[in-house]
Amino acid sequence: MRRKIALALGVGALTLTPALPATASHAAKPPKPKAACKHAAKDVKKTAEHTLAASRRAFHQQQVAAKHAFHEQQHAAKKAFEHQQPKPTEAQRKAFHDQQEAAKKAFHDQQEAARKAFHAQEQASKKAIEQQYKTAKSACKSLP
Repeated sequence: MRRKIALALGVGALTLTPALPATASHAAKPPKPKAACKHAAKDVKKTAEHTLAASRRAFHQQQVAAKHAFHEQQHAAKKAFEHQQPKPTEAQRKAFHDQQEAAKKAFHDQQEAARKAFHAQEQASKKAIEQQYKTAKSACKSLP
């Protein structure tokens, strides 16, 4: 019981004590220009990398959405075919299946080409970001 009272009094005393500002003990030094420059360059690089990652996620989501829409379209076409042709002949079935497969291959090829183009553009962006960072870093070295 005594411990609880002592603890409550100690906590109360600490909360009532006005907090001294951290800068009151010593004056803050201004940041050095070279360090601030390097920090700014790192921030710019990090922001560019985050933007690139967001673009990668958006591209992936777009690809997934396009794939889902394509499959929905294929399914709707199959349902329409079955409704129009209640008892299709083997030749009609084969022709429809071949058409669906050709569309599927064309879609896959288009997705793959888009992925390769995006990957190439992403690599070029990464190189540009790295080059800008190196240039900014070397410019910071010339500061006092």
